[in-house]
Amino acid sequence: MNKKKLVIILGLILSFSSFSLQAADTLDIKLRFFEGTREGQPQPPQFVISSYLQPTVTASIQSKYELPEEISRIKKVFNLREVGLITEAGLSWTPEKSKKIFQIFRLNGKEYMAQIQPVIPLWKHQFRIEVYEQGKKEKICLLDTEIILPQKNIAVFGFENKQGKPYFLSFHVESIAGQIAAPPPPHPKEEIDESEEGAVRAIGNIKPPKLIKKVDPDYSEEAKKAHVEGYVIIEAKTDKEGNVVGAKVLRRKSPILAQAAVDAVKQWKYEPMYIKGEPHGVLFTVTVRFKLKDKELKTPDEFVKNALRVKGEIRPPKLIKRVEPVYPEEARKEGIGGIVILEARTDEQGGVEAVRVVKSESSLLNQAAVEAVKQWKYEPFIKEGKPRRLVFSVTVKFMLKDKEEEDFEKGAVKIEGELEPPKLLKKVEPVYPEEARKAGVSGIVILNVKTDELGRVIKVKILKSPDPLLDKAAVNAVMQWIYEPFIHKGKPRPTVFTVTVKFKLR
Repeated sequence: MNKKKLVIILGLILSFSSFSLQAADTLDIKLRFFEGTREGQPQPPQFVISSYLQPTVTASIQSKYELPEEISRIKKVFNLREVGLITEAGLSWTPEKSKKIFQIFRLNGKEYMAQIQPVIPLWKHQFRIEVYEQGKKEKICLLDTEIILPQKNIAVFGFENKQGKPYFLSFHVESIAGQIAAPPPPHPKEEIDESEEGAVRAIGNIKPPKLIKKVDPDYSEEAKKAHVEGYVIIEAKTDKEGNVVGAKVLRRKSPILAQAAVDAVKQWKYEPMYIKGEPHGVLFTVTVRFKLKDKELKTPDEFVKNALRVKGEIRPPKLIKRVEPVYPEEARKEGIGGIVILEARTDEQGGVEAVRVVKSESSLLNQAAVEAVKQWKYEPFIKEGKPRRLVFSVTVKFMLKDKEEEDFEKGAVKIEGELEPPKLLKKVEPVYPEEARKAGVSGIVILNVKTDELGRVIKVKILKSPDPLLDKAAVNAVMQWIYEPFIHKGKPRPTVFTVTVKFKLR
């Protein structure tokens, strides 16, 4: 079997705490497996060596290791609309047990194994990570790489299926202890850990048993009405006959879902596990997913009672007053951002009389979004000469700002919502870079612009660009633009707003 080895030294670490791994240290690593939803088109893969998944990108991200923070960072780094946790596991490495640690996980009927091994000799924070897909006859190597695994950062590996659906494996060191430098004694490849009250933990060469009977969880009416979806990760324990005799929740999105997931898993049935001819109970993790059907996502009749819904020829009313949400401090500290989709009901005067959450990236954002939308004001909707109540969707976006962005906007009025950008008085067209023209590069460059009190452009920042060859020409042109002074509360003020520069080949 051909293996492609990719040696990646993740040197983009701005700050990490060094650690040295001694021969008798205990190493605890957290592994998480995510699925993502892209905002745009997937990037072309670097190479393909798998029948289902193919490696695409890697990154080292700073995180507090809490799940919301990690999801937020992955979304930002890989430009994803949504990220969901599929499963997670805690891996523990000790020289007395094994030179390698494993974790088995399943995706769409296929089985994968992630394997971690400190580099021998034990170099400072350097590890070998391998990911295998179990084929019909043999294992297929998806990833074989040596990386620096810092103590305060997370190493993330991205994969795609053939449809461009992204998946991610993340690794980070949780703890490391022990200072005795002694060579590990030889051990057999397969060990049986029966410390969990007679059950063998599915780790290393011991794989989770095959599921032969599955009972779907009971989706409670309470959860449906609240539009609660997501995963529940459970540690299941089987007896020698393959019956589930224990189920413990490791992670859940909502307590409403947790009990239903446990009740369902306790009814599942697995093939008995035999090791060296003897039956054993097994400890392993399973994931239960809750997803609402389209018809269950419809707004209850009570919400639209005596109101018209925006659809077809009925268009949303014009927004005439918008109040920005107050960013919840708890969400800010956790690094949580994203969008909240709501449904609003306006009265005959255009005031918002009712709001409900349809979909949210985090429950920490919901109340702030609802409170903001309740203060919005719309033009009254008139039908057949009469003002009518109206129901329609609105989106509230929460975006975390980094220090660079805060410095850029400092002291200026950000043009958003009801505010309109100042009038452009002087526009200079960009000079098409010859190198870009020869390469056939074209497209739209989106920039953030800051003007002073006189309307002169004083700062420019690239937000999105089709190709770096166009960036300098776009910046040089926009820096020469002049706008009318922006008057806010009777005084000229600096402003920050977005502009676009178009490059079109003729």
